[in-house]
Order: sequence, then C-alpha cells, then structure tokens
Amino acid sequence: MNANLAITTRQYDENGRVDTIRLNTKAEAYNKNNDIYVVYKEEEDGNKVTTTIKICDNEVSIKKFGTTNSNMVFQKNEKTETRYRTPQGLFIIEIDTKELKIDKNEENCIKLNIDYDIKIMDLFKGRNKIEVLVEIKE
Repeated sequence: MNANLAITTRQYDENGRVDTIRLNTKAEAYNKNNDIYVVYKEEEDGNKVTTTIKICDNEVSIKKFGTTNSNMVFQKNEKTETRYRTPQGLFIIEIDTKELKIDKNEENCIKLNIDYDIKIMDLFKGRNKIEVLVEIKE
C-alpha cells in the first residue's frame, strides 16, 4: 500500500541545544505476521539508504540498509544497543527508551512517539524525540 510518511526528530544535546530534522516522503506500507512495516528510500550525503520501520504491539525498530547500516530497537523502559556502520567507520549506539506510544486507532493512520536517551560511544550523549505519522492511501 502506498503511504505518506512524516518524521520529525528533535535532538537535545548535553548543552541544551536542539536540532530538528524533518522528513516528508512517500513510502510503502504492508502487514506481515500482525506487524506493520513502512519502507522508504532516502539519500544521505548523496548515497541511497533504504529504511524499514517495523511496528509491533510494544516495540518499534528502525532498520537502515545501504551506505549506512543499523537496527535501532525501541521498547519502553528498555535499553538496547546497535552497531551503526557508516563510510566513516563503525559506531556503537546505546538507546534507553523512556517513552513509546503507538497509536493505530485512526483508520489508515499510524502515529508513533518515541522519546529516548542516546549515547554514541564517547562522541555524543543526548536525548531524541521522534514523531512519526504514516498515512496509508487506499
């Protein structure tokens, strides 16, 4: 199924600075084994990356494949770790999910709110808040 996807990420660093990233794109959405998958392609620094958002009942994962590779898993009150492979090297990312809201109540519309602490080795420590809106077209 075709879908419109809107993602807003707010990143708060240790010094209180906020960086906001917005993405609006077309995506494909489908159901498999009671989970919802949303797949979209984007370019990062001129390189193509395919991203899959897997939405389960109590968990969301965001998997990137291409020039960068990672699989971030979000479960409320859980800590997870992922390897983030980039052309610049391999980074270990620690995720501590504070809040995860999955709203599938509206027909053909899915809303996600993810609030988590992030630590990228000794390079970055902060907090991210991601809002995802998936509007599925019939």
